[in-house]
This record gives sequence, C-alpha cells and structure tokens, in this order.
Amino acid sequence: MSGSRLHWKRGRQEERAGVSPRTLEWVGYNNAGEPVARVVRVQGPLSLGWRSFRAVARDETASVVELRPGCPPDGAGWLACVGPRVVGRAEQPLQAVRAVEATLEDE
Repeated sequence: MSGSRLHWKRGRQEERAGVSPRTLEWVGYNNAGEPVARVVRVQGPLSLGWRSFRAVARDETASVVELRPGCPPDGAGWLACVGPRVVGRAEQPLQAVRAVEATLEDE
C-alpha cells in the first residue's frame, strides 16, 4: 500500500437491553473511501445469570441465529482481516489494526 495508512471508523456495535454498546468491529477505508480491512471482535457465549448460551437469536422469530464459540484461551479475541482473509489475532483492537496495516505494507 506504499506507506499510506487506512482511515478507521467504528462499525457494528453490540445492541442489548440494559448494556452499554460495545464496538464489535472497526472498518479500515483506503484513500478512495473503499472498505479494505476489518478488525472484528469474536464474541463468546452470552451469559445471563448462571446460564450460558452459545446461540443467540438475531430477530423476533429466531429465523436468524448467531453462533458464539468459546472465547480464545489466549485472550486474542480480535481478528485482523484484509478482505476475506484473516491475517492475525490480537488481544486489543489497536494491535489488530497494526497487524492489518503491517500486512498491507508487505503486499
């Protein structure tokens, strides 16, 4: 990418009643305004009291279900993606952003 950095904007946020929104995704745009990279949080199971759910309904009729795997044991819950390809994992979103930018520099 010849030394130019991406412009990062907040993407999707977690929406649940009674919970302050958490950022689930950062989107990296090139100078032309095209999305070329993403940093995505891997969400673990949903915990409500003593129960834990690995599948969560995304609509009222439960026709769309989101599967939630166990959290990574090393704490690297952010995926660094360039296009459809995962180029790294990180514990913090900024670390994943740097992994994306380093990958684009090498290409």
